[in-house]
Amino acid sequence: MPKFLSGPRIAAAISALTDTRAQGRLLEFLLVKRTLVIKGSSPVAIAESEPAFFQAARELSSVHNSASISHEAEKAFFNVFTVRSNKGPFRLGKWISNGPNSTISGTVWGNVIALTTDSPRKAGLVAGHEQHVADLLLKEAQRRTPKPRLGEFAVWAYRHLDVEPHFATETDPANRGNLLIAKLTTDLGLNAAEIAALFDTSPIAIEDNDLVLVVADPAAYLPGLVQLTTTMPAAADAQCSLDLVLALAAKPFVIITGTSGTGKSRSTLRLAEQLQAQYAGTVDGQIFQLVAIGPDWTSPKKLLGYRTPFGSARVRADGSATNESYEITETLRIILRACNPKSTKVPHFLVFDEMNLSHVERYFAPFLSLMEASSILEDGENAPIVDVQSLVVVSEILDVENKDSPEAESARLLVNNKQPLTLPPNLFYAGTVNVDETTYMFSPKVLDRAHVLEVRALRPSEYVAGGSSEPTIALDHANTLLREAIDDRDAAEAGGSNPAAVLDLLASKHGVDVTELEAAKALTLKVLDGCFHLLAPTGFEFAFRVVKEVHGYMYVWIRAQIVMGAAPSVAMRTWVDGLDRAIFQKVLPKIHGNRSALGDSLKALAAFLDGGDATSNPPAKYSLGVDASFEIAAGGGIALPAGSNFKASRAKLQAMHDRLVSRNYVSFVR
Repeated sequence: MPKFLSGPRIAAAISALTDTRAQGRLLEFLLVKRTLVIKGSSPVAIAESEPAFFQAARELSSVHNSASISHEAEKAFFNVFTVRSNKGPFRLGKWISNGPNSTISGTVWGNVIALTTDSPRKAGLVAGHEQHVADLLLKEAQRRTPKPRLGEFAVWAYRHLDVEPHFATETDPANRGNLLIAKLTTDLGLNAAEIAALFDTSPIAIEDNDLVLVVADPAAYLPGLVQLTTTMPAAADAQCSLDLVLALAAKPFVIITGTSGTGKSRSTLRLAEQLQAQYAGTVDGQIFQLVAIGPDWTSPKKLLGYRTPFGSARVRADGSATNESYEITETLRIILRACNPKSTKVPHFLVFDEMNLSHVERYFAPFLSLMEASSILEDGENAPIVDVQSLVVVSEILDVENKDSPEAESARLLVNNKQPLTLPPNLFYAGTVNVDETTYMFSPKVLDRAHVLEVRALRPSEYVAGGSSEPTIALDHANTLLREAIDDRDAAEAGGSNPAAVLDLLASKHGVDVTELEAAKALTLKVLDGCFHLLAPTGFEFAFRVVKEVHGYMYVWIRAQIVMGAAPSVAMRTWVDGLDRAIFQKVLPKIHGNRSALGDSLKALAAFLDGGDATSNPPAKYSLGVDASFEIAAGGGIALPAGSNFKASRAKLQAMHDRLVSRNYVSFVR
């Protein structure tokens, strides 16, 4: 008759392992150990494609431990050593693909884990690793904080196992515990030095009432499992920033401003990481790269690399010797990865942290020019980011590193076709901005080429409560919008001389009523004309690019509402909300100056966006100098639909006006 460990006994083991010196890394080390035992050889791949690792992960961390689980959204894993950590103990599907594999490749593991250069990399143990495991895998010894008990981890490890064959006729509780510990020691391949360094080996007891006839329900012993299943969505249903997704879909370059510490990089990295999990198994390599901008970046070399005649000696494929080399940056690698034929529909991301620590116009110049040129020129090869001759050297270097990597494949294919490297339509760029004495202000030409988002600081109580007022969108919908944006850029579908023509696609392709669309287009032009009229005297009039991109954003905005389930007629009722965001992101960011240059123009513009004209209170008019007066003529205000308003833009303009009055200078980002 089978016997299994009971839910209360497993729960007691988890509790005993909670407040110990163990770090989460200890589980990763034990996963490597178990994988090596199952495989029976060293080194071994720590990747989902390796059956031995997948089995080890199910045994030591799977919630359900079912060999039939194959869909990413159904996988849930539990790290028994991180119950009290900030991240919590649960990990969903992506963890098995890029969790342990990514972690053990870090430099801190160098004295314990040896990695090969294979693809996927294989892991083995470094000779003499036993003397380093305690420093790596345990927290510093604190008063009354013990090492984890090996016996309690055995209870966790065998939570799904029929233990009757291993206990046989043993009735002594202590001996049962010893048998369980002995089995674990063998199954993990633990040696005496590892056990002495990592575990408390004091005995445990398995009483009669600790044994039951059926496998214990995980909900009985896993803290927070019910919450996991009800509040932690599957990868496809995960939520990400709506404003970020729409801005990226409308224009691949987004600048994110806000007070330091508000999490400006976090929203983009979370989106990229969620999509990485969504595409796990279909793409090879990481689809995003965080680029930390340095204060000494005066040219594009730090981003795109450069050719050098002083590299290490190597032999080319034709047998000739050369020292010519290329300094290949992580930015260049992600561009090449995005160009790979297997990944052309997969969004890739470059996230630039502290983008204005150096002059953006200098190091980012090729991107600023080529993002525009690639959408204008019929032949994208006339806008290269790396020329053919340099790409030959890049390809040779990548082939030496790993000819099977996606970036090596891309470079080799381009060289074989005698094509330069251009910016692919599936590459998106997001940069964060802080404004203080260590940074540089963006020039109008940079702001003109981006959507500018602002992350507002929350009240301290909101941070503690985990609250956020940021609108979100499901990852599946975000992925759909980004993929459609990739297709549109690839086909240049939003091109043409009439910036409003892209909106006609809403009627021809997406079921929007033509009459409703024409009314919305007329409202958009009236709003843009009014903004232009009030800003032009201050020197902040805007040109074709802004007009085009506002209309492009409105196309994406309505598409997003429809993708999220709204009927076309319902989606059109949100037009002003979308136009509010477009004005905020494309028209307001360039405004800056002192009181004598701006006067009350910001206050007048806020009044106009509230439906006002020269006769309203407050009026949509202002004076500059002695006699110059500018206004929206009586009756020339915008007629806003009931319940609609330009809330975000008006609030920003009012805040900027207040700062202008109090400080005599204002800019969008400060």
